[in-house]
Amino acid sequence: MDRRESTYASTVLELLDEYWIDLRRPIGERERAAFQAAGFTASFAILSAWPPLGEPHFVQAGRAATERLRAALRARGVRTVDVLAGSPDRNHREPSLVCDICDETAIELALAFGQDAYFWFDGSRMSIRWCDESPATLLPL
Repeated sequence: MDRRESTYASTVLELLDEYWIDLRRPIGERERAAFQAAGFTASFAILSAWPPLGEPHFVQAGRAATERLRAALRARGVRTVDVLAGSPDRNHREPSLVCDICDETAIELALAFGQDAYFWFDGSRMSIRWCDESPATLLPL
């Protein structure tokens, strides 16, 4: 497993200022209830527009990119919910969007916003979908 895969796989999601979803653990009833509370009951994507791993993180540029992503989704009529995705120690946290879109649209947008990957929930399991066409990584590892 490379650094990129282990970093994404250890992501913790902070949803609705109330739910802490640790992707190092299986998605269970508590996590499904959190997604349902946010209005997501089937498959969905979690997209970010922040610079990918290894690139400088400029807060202003990251915020502006997130707003452009939000606008692109809104233009497609897609409902989004904010989520913070980050490291378990909370030293790294980046604004991301949970969105009710198909996998094909998710990869299109992830590529358009220069991402290495995005998260995909298929209704039962979370995975990391890589933009370089590497096979998806099922979570937890």
